[in-house]
Amino acid sequence: MTVEMELVGIRVKLPTNTPILLLRELTGRRRVVPIYIGGPEAHAIDLALSGVPTSRPMTHDLLAQVIESLGAALERIVVTELREGTFYAELFLRDGSGGVQTLSSRPSDAVALAVRTGSPIFAEESLIDEAGIEETEAATEGNEEQMVEELRKFLDQVKPEDFQP
Repeated sequence: MTVEMELVGIRVKLPTNTPILLLRELTGRRRVVPIYIGGPEAHAIDLALSGVPTSRPMTHDLLAQVIESLGAALERIVVTELREGTFYAELFLRDGSGGVQTLSSRPSDAVALAVRTGSPIFAEESLIDEAGIEETEAATEGNEEQMVEELRKFLDQVKPEDFQP
């Protein structure tokens, strides 16, 4: 069974300056699923969330345009599992004939695309049971602005070579 999630934002874990994507259950226990992502992916999500225009389309903007130009739509994304420390997700694309195509994706790419298309975000309940963290409303309330500020500080300091193997 899938559970609808909301994108809380991106937090930067200190002292390592590692971006973490935070998804929270819309209903029920409102557990948060933290997903470690790379700096470029965090930047792509932040650009979409903040509505910052770019002079040329970013990769996720281009993909959203390709999907639309083919007469398809991103119906939803689902974070499906956590296997050996890696999260997996799927894109559900409704094509022009009404059929649904499922594509494997990294969660960060799926969320970046969902933010751009206004598509809902879901997670498998078993994944939330495994990776979800209980948070009180007081602990998460009002932290979105702080999370965005921490991400911006991280992005100001990061260099491309920081992500090369």
